[in-house]
Amino acid sequence: MKEVSETSPGDVQLRSADVSAQASSMLRCFKLETENYCLGLGFVSKVPTGAQRHALIEQPSLRAADEASAEQDIATGDLTPAAFVAQRAALPKSQRVTAELDEMQAAWNGRDKARDLRELAASNTPHPNPITNPQPTASTSAQPSDAGSPQPTDGATGEATPTPATALTAPPGSTPTGTPTGGSTSTPTRTVPTVGTSTPVPTTPAAPVVVPASAYIMKGYQTSQEKGYWCGPATFQSIDWADDNQKDTQASWAKDLGSTTGGTAISAMVQQTNLKTGWPKTAGSYIVQSVSTWNTQTFFAVHQKHLGVYKAPVIEHVQLLKRYFPYLAFNHSGHYQVGRGYDKKNGTIAIFEVFNERRFNSRGNVTDGPRNIPASALFNATLANSFQNLGL
Repeated sequence: MKEVSETSPGDVQLRSADVSAQASSMLRCFKLETENYCLGLGFVSKVPTGAQRHALIEQPSLRAADEASAEQDIATGDLTPAAFVAQRAALPKSQRVTAELDEMQAAWNGRDKARDLRELAASNTPHPNPITNPQPTASTSAQPSDAGSPQPTDGATGEATPTPATALTAPPGSTPTGTPTGGSTSTPTRTVPTVGTSTPVPTTPAAPVVVPASAYIMKGYQTSQEKGYWCGPATFQSIDWADDNQKDTQASWAKDLGSTTGGTAISAMVQQTNLKTGWPKTAGSYIVQSVSTWNTQTFFAVHQKHLGVYKAPVIEHVQLLKRYFPYLAFNHSGHYQVGRGYDKKNGTIAIFEVFNERRFNSRGNVTDGPRNIPASALFNATLANSFQNLGL
C-alpha cells in the first residue's frame, strides 16, 4: 500500500507530463509476492516497458485496418487504454490514490489465483526444440489469427453438472505489500511447514479435479444494453442478477462502475464483482488477468475450470469485430460479454452477447442473447482488444 501511494505522482507533475510519462505513471507495475500486477492492465507474466505502455495508448481504439469488407459502427462501451490513462490522470491525487489502492487490494486478494493461472499457462505451453523449433517472441505469439476459427452458432446446449472445488482466496484481512517492479525483485521461496525444528508435516496430494465435458450457467439471465456505451453495465447486470435473482437497473450499475460515454474500465468490473456479488465465494476473488502470453488451449482450459468447476461467470473483454463474431453486420469497439459455459467436444465457449445492433442501427442485425463461440475465435477477439485481458 505504501509503495502505491508513494509512487503516485502529484497533480502538477502529472498535468505537465507528456502522454508517454502519463502512461508510465498510470499503468505502473508492482510485485505481489511472486506475481506482477500493472494498474489498468492486470496480472502480467512480464512487466511492459515504458515504451510498450506508450505504444499501448497510441494504438487505435478499433483494430480494423484490415476489415475493408465490414463497415465501422458505434463504440459499444469498454474503456480504451488511452481513455483509462486520461481519466486516472484527470483525478485529483487523493481520489486517484484511492482508486489505485482499491484496485491493488483486489489484486492482492487474488494473487493466489493469478499464480495458479500462470502455472496453468506454463503447463500448456510446449517446450520447443531450440534448434528445430525456436521459441516465438512475445510480439509474434500474441497476435490474433483467424486460423482454424469455425463460425459461431446461436443458442446453448443442455446443462452439465459440474464438480465443486475449493475456491482460491487470499487470507482474510491481509494487506498488500506490493513493491514497484522497476528493478529486479527476489522471488520468495515457498517451503513445506514444519513442526518444531526438524519434523516435516506430511503433505496430502490434492485430489484431481474432474472438469465436466460441458457446462452452462446463468440460463435465462441474459440482458441487452440500453445505451450504446453500456456494455459494462449490461454485462454486470446479468452477472449480478444471476447471483441474487434481483435485476437492478443498468443505470444504477453504470453509476457504481463509473461508466461514462467513453466506456467502463475492466478494473471497475472486477472490483464491483468482488464487492456486490457472491461469485467470489466459489471462484475466489476476481482479478484482471492478461492473456497476452496464453494460447487457445490455456484460454479454453481456464474457462472450463472457472465455468465447469467454480460455476462462476467470466467477464469477457473482446474487440467486437465481425471476423470473430459473424452474427454482426458491422465492426465495433472494445466490448464486454458474459462468459457462461462451454462444450469441450465442439470447442466452443458460451456467452451472453449484450449488444443488439438493430437497437442502435436499423441496418444492423439482431445480435443479443446466448451465443456459442469457437474458443479460438473468442481468444483471438480478446487478443485483438488493446488490453488483452479478462476478468475472472
